[in-house]
Amino acid sequence: MPINEFLQYLKVEKRFSAHTILSYTLDLDQFEKHLASISRPMEKVQSRDIRLWLSSLSEQYTARTVNRKLSTVKSYFKYLQREGVLEANPARHVSTLKVPQRNPQFVDERELLKVLNELPEPDDFISARDLLIFDLFYATGMRKAELIALKDTDINESSQSLKVLGKGKKERIIPVGKLVLSKIKAYINYRNNEFGLKSFQTLLVDKHGKAMNPKAVYNIIRKLLENCWSTEKKSPHVLRHSFATHLLNKGADLNAIKELLGHSSLAATQVYTHNSIERLKEIHKQAHPKA
Repeated sequence: MPINEFLQYLKVEKRFSAHTILSYTLDLDQFEKHLASISRPMEKVQSRDIRLWLSSLSEQYTARTVNRKLSTVKSYFKYLQREGVLEANPARHVSTLKVPQRNPQFVDERELLKVLNELPEPDDFISARDLLIFDLFYATGMRKAELIALKDTDINESSQSLKVLGKGKKERIIPVGKLVLSKIKAYINYRNNEFGLKSFQTLLVDKHGKAMNPKAVYNIIRKLLENCWSTEKKSPHVLRHSFATHLLNKGADLNAIKELLGHSSLAATQVYTHNSIERLKEIHKQAHPKA
């Protein structure tokens, strides 16, 4: 069956990232192994074969991960049906697992500002870069992959904005303040002093002048957030959640937050409203005499 053709379709036509295509590859490889274990060729797969696979997966993975793998298989069979390889999609009526509602974790605003205020002034390339990574995540709400892919040419000082390449290769413009722009300029000066005036593929680089590794970016944020008590998770995505939650708490329009985050639907942004409501409950309980 044309799995390679499907992956090429995802890369060329759907313009999925290399990371996403790797996930699809691993999921389909896992599904193929399951079919081999029950001696079922791909062209004769039935819904019950897929449900059996999901049942075995649920013993190893969370419901969210199992549903992602099911989504991969559904997309593949839909592709095969469209290409005329299969008459029907055996995964069409296979239901996803119920996922427990999970509110996004974020850092308390006062605590996060305290962390920022207590960070020492950068005095070399590494400290300037790490501080800028922290500031960019919190000031823009961008994803880790988006931050790593930022280029010098994506910075527009005159309009005080950044151009970000998001999921599905969709571009969006995010406003940034003068303080962040000044930290970008300071970092670039440190970078140029470190490596000389040369062309860099990305704005943020490692000690060798190459694009940042995702794990390295994660470790930088984890270290800077290690003393934060208001969240168990210490990751770049926690800063993205903090960005959205703090905006909502300050009265920002949900649709505006959706555009800033690069969400394709409002439903993805609405998860932050629960955090905002919980904050209102807390304020009401503390301040109202009848609470």
